[in-house]
Amino acid sequence: MKILVVDDSLLDRKLLIRILMKSGISQEILQAENGEQAMEILANNYKDICLILLDWQMPKISGIELMAGIVKIPELSNIPIIMVTASGSDENKRTAGHVNPNLAGYLVKPYKPEELLSMIKPFLR
Repeated sequence: MKILVVDDSLLDRKLLIRILMKSGISQEILQAENGEQAMEILANNYKDICLILLDWQMPKISGIELMAGIVKIPELSNIPIIMVTASGSDENKRTAGHVNPNLAGYLVKPYKPEELLSMIKPFLR
């Protein structure tokens, strides 16, 4: 199974992936730097992706727009999504929950590695 990390910041993607790898997570990790790239990866790998870690603020297609599209596609709608974002307002959390009632988690940057790991563990197969 694979994890898809979607974030326009290369530094944030590297940090997140480093935390996953140091913790011993054996899933293959795919990366996308924007929503368009994420949709291409999903189109080719959706059967193998067990979790999406998604930033909110990205150029072209924001994380919230990407998530809105994902939940409308039956083949993708069951993939758990955890928002990993600097957008920590209550309004943004409500919006994310409204867009995706099955949102698996909402993690605000900066976060502690333990927070991330405890949030993702239930979704790893």
